[in-house]
Amino acid sequence: MAQETVESLNIPGRLERLPISRFTWLIVSLAGAAWFIESLDIGAIGVVLESIRRVMDLTPGQVGMLAVSSTAGIVVGLIPAGYLADSYGRKRILVWGVVEYSALTMLAAFSPNYGVLLILRFLSGLGMGAVFPLPYAIVSEFVPRFTRTKFNGVLDGCLSVGYFLAPLIGAAIIPHFAPTLSWRVYLLVCGLPLLYAAIAHKWLPESPRWMEVRLGREKAETAMRAIESGVERETGAALPPPRVHSVNMQELKKRPSAAEVWASGQLSKTVIGSTAMVSALLMFYVVMIYMPTLLVKEGYTIAHSLLYTAIITGSAIPGKLLNGWLSDVWGRKPTYILFMVLASIGALMFGTVHSLGLVITYGCLMGFFGTGTFPGLKMYYAEQFPTRLRATGSSTVETIGRFLGGVVGPYLVPVIILTIGLSGIFRLIAIIGVIGPLVVLLWGKETAGQTLEEASGLHLASD
Repeated sequence: MAQETVESLNIPGRLERLPISRFTWLIVSLAGAAWFIESLDIGAIGVVLESIRRVMDLTPGQVGMLAVSSTAGIVVGLIPAGYLADSYGRKRILVWGVVEYSALTMLAAFSPNYGVLLILRFLSGLGMGAVFPLPYAIVSEFVPRFTRTKFNGVLDGCLSVGYFLAPLIGAAIIPHFAPTLSWRVYLLVCGLPLLYAAIAHKWLPESPRWMEVRLGREKAETAMRAIESGVERETGAALPPPRVHSVNMQELKKRPSAAEVWASGQLSKTVIGSTAMVSALLMFYVVMIYMPTLLVKEGYTIAHSLLYTAIITGSAIPGKLLNGWLSDVWGRKPTYILFMVLASIGALMFGTVHSLGLVITYGCLMGFFGTGTFPGLKMYYAEQFPTRLRATGSSTVETIGRFLGGVVGPYLVPVIILTIGLSGIFRLIAIIGVIGPLVVLLWGKETAGQTLEEASGLHLASD
């Protein structure tokens, strides 16, 4: 009976002993590319929002609905996509998600009116929801534990490169076309990375951890041996003997269930991760969606507003690299707490200043630390769910975070700002920004330096 609980293929130990190689960078690069092209698409609405508002003469309520339309689609698509990824594979769902949202983004460029545009942005969000939780689930299952968030910093940095380039591409396109045409051209450009799907289909491998759980020992062993032989050819040396990791396979092979993330043993992970994500995502979405519009209201031209927004969103790139490194060296919990407290200070100050220099300074503080906190945070909750539930659990956390922080909050911003003003909005963001760190401080557990099996509680012993 004891043999049924032992991972005889020892895939965790065999993956952990792999050196950093071209194979590692292939995984990180392909997963990062998925996030890069997705961030171009997500950032698109913030870039074209002011142009569409003027052309279609939208009310504040319509602006809010359009601003959150794709995020609402992400929220709806996340949980079923996570379940599908746990059931049918990370790679398959990733590829089809990219195809869906890229094609619909290009189709949205031909929208005849506001209603059609709103629907197409929502539908494209369904595909984005399929993609969102998968890159860090993939990386977490391939990269050794001591470098997991360092590489996730690089991975998440690709996301911020897309957010950084989105307003720059907009600044290069929008001023050079008529208002009725500029936003359409921009959406067409954002749909071009559809070609990435073919590349990922050919070169991105499936996780051997997932393959053994769902496809069986033979296929998982074949895939694992191919990875090992490829790394040995690259390095010119035999791999060292792996540590033996014993895993509760009876537990691991249970079918995934969306309801299980709310059951005993998983509930605290879901609640803590969701709270932490709401704090970070509210700040991120308000900055990403409304920064160009807020700057225009301060008197800057659309072109200059997009340039300043690019600077603010671009500050997240070094922030994410630092966060990934600190999360491995110092720990997930203290790094998240530090970053969110400093980001909240930036939000508090942002609403009180009007000079361009201070606006950019405090905006960059939010970008560097607020958006920069995601590598460690996303890996933190992803690695706590077992392999059979990893995509489902991560998707659930993302769903709650993006619904409250990316849909409800940003939708209310155009309305609330009329009542409490710009400074009031950012005071509220600052308050919510410290709730997540407080919850993590009091109830979160540290997972730095642990294997996925140890972090998720399925590890039995190792030699």
